[in-house]
Amino acid sequence: MKPKKLILSVIIILVIFLLIGILLVNTWLKGEEQPIPPQNITDVTVSTSMTFGVIIDSASYRYPGHDNGPVDLNNAKKEVDAAKELGVDFVRFDIRNEMLEYPKEIQKLDDIIDYARSKNLEIYIGVYGMESWMGLNMWLPGHAYGGSGKADWNEFRNMYTSESKNLAERYKPDYMMIMVECPFNVGNQLNTIRTTEEWVNYTKEVAAMIKSISPDTKLVLNQIVRKGGGPHENSEFEFTEAIISDNTTQIDIIGADPYSLDDLEDQVSNLLHLKKKYNWHGDIWIGETNLLATSRLFRRSTLKEDENQKKYFIYAIYLAAKNNFDGFCIFYFRDGTNDAGMGIMYDDFAPKPAYNAIKKILQNTTMPFIPGLKA
Repeated sequence: MKPKKLILSVIIILVIFLLIGILLVNTWLKGEEQPIPPQNITDVTVSTSMTFGVIIDSASYRYPGHDNGPVDLNNAKKEVDAAKELGVDFVRFDIRNEMLEYPKEIQKLDDIIDYARSKNLEIYIGVYGMESWMGLNMWLPGHAYGGSGKADWNEFRNMYTSESKNLAERYKPDYMMIMVECPFNVGNQLNTIRTTEEWVNYTKEVAAMIKSISPDTKLVLNQIVRKGGGPHENSEFEFTEAIISDNTTQIDIIGADPYSLDDLEDQVSNLLHLKKKYNWHGDIWIGETNLLATSRLFRRSTLKEDENQKKYFIYAIYLAAKNNFDGFCIFYFRDGTNDAGMGIMYDDFAPKPAYNAIKKILQNTTMPFIPGLKA
């Protein structure tokens, strides 16, 4: 085959794979168009022991050279103020290892965390590893268990252990989320696929190290607790079951990460099943959630979408409270930061309907439930 024809063939194949990937991701993320099943709900009340939090978008996933740019100190503090006004217990910061290479960025994070603590908010830190090691094709079929990335097993462990150690020593947070969506997310920083047993053993190794530094820090695993579907397939359910069946006391919290109505109900059901089956000692959370629509990742949300988002959050909190979940994290918080239109506030900090509804729930005000969620 002539070089020009070969190049053209390669380009066509890549475009086809890209279109297939977009179609699969869109299909997987779709769910907000399905109506909420009818419920005889007149109000939503939550236990005072249930923990709530939000991510601080302007200080998460950021470092110089990243698409979102460096940490936005002023807006991050405004988001902390908005979190306090909302009535949550903790604020969350998801940190890439690349950020630790920039002392000025770390100093900004120090200032924001000190500011949050001055507001009597607890601190939650997510250890996310190296974004620049992640494979561009991780969302295509075949990478549910990782292997699309750049690092070998030893390189990854050295980096991830170091990041976890540095963040634990520096901040001694109230909560620390490790091995995010394992093996899919962290596994796609690797150029090889590791076994579930290897991931469980390494998770326990990192957990023991963090506990030795900061014994009072509660360790969180956030997982897609779904059986099949999407690029994650069964990988995270298998890992979650392995961790829960091991029942190591080093892990305090397992969180489910749903982003559609069907996913919410499935993951809540699956996590409850695993907790009961293995007599899981720890807490269960909605680790992070929102009503995800791919189009809103690139544009401002419509009023209709905002109303649907509100209904979703009311139902999600109701479902979590009904099933005695111990915690709930809202993700994303503000538009125009790590997304375009996925927050519960607009980019100018004006509250969306979901923000106001959640605020009423957290302040123990009766919140009428409006059944039916349609796009």
